[in-house]
Amino acid sequence: MVVRRQRRRGGFTLVELMVVVAIIGLLAAVVTVNVMSQGHKARVERVRADMKAIGDALDLFKIDCGYYPQQLQDLWERPANARKWGPEPYLKEYPPKDPWGNDYLFNYTSGSRYEIISYGADGAPGGQDEAADLSSQTINNQDQ
Repeated sequence: MVVRRQRRRGGFTLVELMVVVAIIGLLAAVVTVNVMSQGHKARVERVRADMKAIGDALDLFKIDCGYYPQQLQDLWERPANARKWGPEPYLKEYPPKDPWGNDYLFNYTSGSRYEIISYGADGAPGGQDEAADLSSQTINNQDQ
C-alpha cells in the first residue's frame, strides 16, 4: 500500500494571521499613546515660545515708551499717552492666541512685574494636565 502525502499549501493559517494582527494592534496602541503625549508637550513649548515673544515685545515697548503697557492691545495699537511708539506694532498678530485658540491674558502689577497667562486646553482658570494654567512666571519651572 502506498501512502501519498498531501502537499501543504503555502500561506498562513488563521491563527498566525490573528497573532500578526494582535501584534500590529499592540504596536499601534503604543505609538498612539506616545504621539498623544508629544502633542501636549509641543503645545506647552509653543506657549513658552509665545510668552517669550510677547515678553520681548513688552520690553521693547518699555524701552520706547518708558513704561509697560496696561494691556496687550497697546502692543498693537498706539496708546494715546505713548511718547514714542513703533514705528510698527510690537506684535504681528493681535490678539495673540495660545495653541488652543484662546487669548493670552496679561496682568501688569507694577515696576517690571508682569505675567502672561494661558488657561490651557479648557480656557478656564484652574485645571490639571492639558487644562492646567500656564504662566510666564512659572512655565520655565515646569517639566511638562
